[in-house]
Amino acid sequence: AIDWCLANNVQVINMSFGSPADNQSFHEAIIKAHQAGITQITSAGNNGENGGAIDFPAKYPETIAVSAIDQYGNFASFSSYGPEIDLTAPGEDIKSCYIHGSYEIMSGTSMSAPHVTGIAALILTSIPPFRYDLDGDGSWDPEEIRVKLKDSAENLLLPPFQQGAGLARADLAIY
Repeated sequence: AIDWCLANNVQVINMSFGSPADNQSFHEAIIKAHQAGITQITSAGNNGENGGAIDFPAKYPETIAVSAIDQYGNFASFSSYGPEIDLTAPGEDIKSCYIHGSYEIMSGTSMSAPHVTGIAALILTSIPPFRYDLDGDGSWDPEEIRVKLKDSAENLLLPPFQQGAGLARADLAIY
């Protein structure tokens, strides 16, 4: 799938899946996509009640790892946590697409990562990089997107290992 994204000039990928096991060939594909300028947003995992271990690919430094909060801004008990967390987003009781064209109310970091992916897409299509253009090429790269997302996040006063920089905010990110 990552090779397809590379071949089709995709700019941002949502990866709402995870595994407790590292995989070198998968990590190499992630690195290749990162170097090609693809921003990769990942769900942290749902291991909060079992030690909190973050899943791969969210553990890879080339990705943007997203944890989950509930509707009140509290850390979701199911969400994985750790130093790799970049941001948090709503992930509890989210109306989500489901099989056969239906919708279901679901919870998990697989619900929170798409929020951040959408914000990254808005950044890519809405605003020039200006002060975030770290390499001076006039376009966004994954690290510049990461910085913009973090700079525009709302601090929920949760520990950084739960929220990263805070709640991803589209309204603040596109200004």
